[in-house]
Amino acid sequence: MPVRSWLTYPVKSMRTRRTARDSAAGTTSGSGHPRSLQRVVALPAVVLAFAVASIIIESIDPLEPPQPLLLTVLQAALVAGQAAALLFRYSAPMPVFAIVVMLETVLLVTGGADLGLGSLAVTISAFYLIRWAPRPRAWYVLAALALTSNVVVLGVALGGTQPPLLAFALVAGRLVIEYAAPAVVAELVRNRAYLATAARERDEMIRREQVRDEAQRRRAEQTALARELHDISGHHLSGIIVTAQAAGTLIEKDPLRTRAMLRELEGEARAMMIDLRRTVGLLRPDPETEGATGDIRASIGTPGLGDLPELIDAAVRRGQSVTFESTGDATHLGPVAQATIYRVVQESLANAARHAPGAKCMVTIEYLPEATVLTVENTSSIHYRDIIYAQPTPVHDRTNHGYGLVGMHERAKLIGAELTTGRTETGGWSNRLRIPNLVQGAPQ
Repeated sequence: MPVRSWLTYPVKSMRTRRTARDSAAGTTSGSGHPRSLQRVVALPAVVLAFAVASIIIESIDPLEPPQPLLLTVLQAALVAGQAAALLFRYSAPMPVFAIVVMLETVLLVTGGADLGLGSLAVTISAFYLIRWAPRPRAWYVLAALALTSNVVVLGVALGGTQPPLLAFALVAGRLVIEYAAPAVVAELVRNRAYLATAARERDEMIRREQVRDEAQRRRAEQTALARELHDISGHHLSGIIVTAQAAGTLIEKDPLRTRAMLRELEGEARAMMIDLRRTVGLLRPDPETEGATGDIRASIGTPGLGDLPELIDAAVRRGQSVTFESTGDATHLGPVAQATIYRVVQESLANAARHAPGAKCMVTIEYLPEATVLTVENTSSIHYRDIIYAQPTPVHDRTNHGYGLVGMHERAKLIGAELTTGRTETGGWSNRLRIPNLVQGAPQ
């Protein structure tokens, strides 16, 4: 591995844990390394410069006794060793701290236990030990080495010419300046970095939640739009196809009735165009509905119970046999519930026209004390002598079930209603929608 990687990357045992932490704390450089080489070398260079300046000042100070050259060289070598060790303060903070403290202890012993040359390196290594080394081992190492070093220094100081009070003051000063102060600062920096990381993670989580909610909202809107378009186009297109087939059958036998059917076909096409325009209009921004919920806005301009007679009359004009009956006292239904009833009736009649040509359809609404029940039932497909389906033509691929039933179930689920579909005992089909009164009381 290149020297740069050894200096800037954590050791293998800490790599996974620290890589995420360094990135979160903003210590990653643009080159891909956690830190630039210039940043790694800067502090060791400062340590060397401080040591050189101290040695020069001491050598030219007339009040200081001259020091043997060999001792000066030894002290310079020890400080250089500290500076070299500091190059690895990111990748191996514990070994670096141990080496720096050991070298400073030797410096203090050889220099008469004076606070000086090696103190800056110890302060720096103590900071990086608490900043980057794993807990709680970092604090154990700091306490053990600080105690050991100061006991040695205290012994040397008491055995020399210094007064005991001054020796204890020296040890206390070393503990505060070289160990306690940088450790406290490092702990504050570390905690601040963790808080910043937690805040970024929280913001990222909120952003992902917002993106997920927006995606879900868009999917819900797409599903609602697809359901609405299916109900509108499916109903009208079924009527157009059935009417066109009937007109083709009667074009020679009954021209007058054929012309009437063609007018009916034109009316169906116009009605489908109007409904499609109304549905597309819901996608455009509307100041009057700004801030409204999706269901409330979707209900604006959609049909309700008052439009059922017209829907049934249109089916009868196309040749379907449809009866409508309502029992009980009418219960107030919200616009979404009314639109659901209308669409279920619309889809049921369209399915009957496609799958059971000539069948009788019965639409019943029961207003019960506990619920409103809609039932749309058709008999099996039969062919009367005088109806337009005397020569049935397949108008729908029976293997393709489409999305009609799926859309009806989705609409029922949106308002908390229950939809039951299935064949009847006589071979027909029944769609039963039950809307509980508890749901009716809710905003619909």
